[in-house]
Amino acid sequence: MNEQTVSTPTTLAVSTPTTLDNVVDGFHKMVTRMEADPDYAADLIGPHKGNPITYGEAVISAEEWAEKQVKRASAAAGDWERNVQRPRRDPIKGAIAAAAKRRQKVMESLDTAKWEKAMGKVDETTMYEVIRKRGASAFRAGVEDRAAKVRARVAELQPLVTAVKKQIEAMPDVTDADREARLLAARRLMIEVGKKRRGI
Repeated sequence: MNEQTVSTPTTLAVSTPTTLDNVVDGFHKMVTRMEADPDYAADLIGPHKGNPITYGEAVISAEEWAEKQVKRASAAAGDWERNVQRPRRDPIKGAIAAAAKRRQKVMESLDTAKWEKAMGKVDETTMYEVIRKRGASAFRAGVEDRAAKVRARVAELQPLVTAVKKQIEAMPDVTDADREARLLAARRLMIEVGKKRRGI
């Protein structure tokens, strides 16, 4: 009796992570290979031709991503104008209270004393007068004027987010513990994405 060989579809190799450290290591290896091998990056990101349809990118294209962000932000201009004039708490005190977190997460070398003093000098009445005077159109124009900057940021993010997605997809997803591990891995990997973008 002749043995019949059954061909299986070719799939992209993604290592199966067993620990959080393995997931992070796999992410960095994948990103490094994507940076060095454009063909590998293109295969990983997609789109992939299928029959009868073509499957989209693992993460939407940088152009589509940026366009969606700009459109949504622009459409929300009216909401922005209403919400900034009805804050849930004192924005000046809230900003000052967040000084330590801001310093740690955004600019670790920030001179908090100068920043707090500057925030303390902000006149709340004047601030809202400026907001009302400029209105939603200023917010909308600011978003639209920065469309090119948004596209550039998203183009940088897309391959990194693709690598995150592939690593998470390679993890088990059967039990509650599996799903908890995937959530923890996703958070850790997005921290790694931030570090990668900052060159850390």
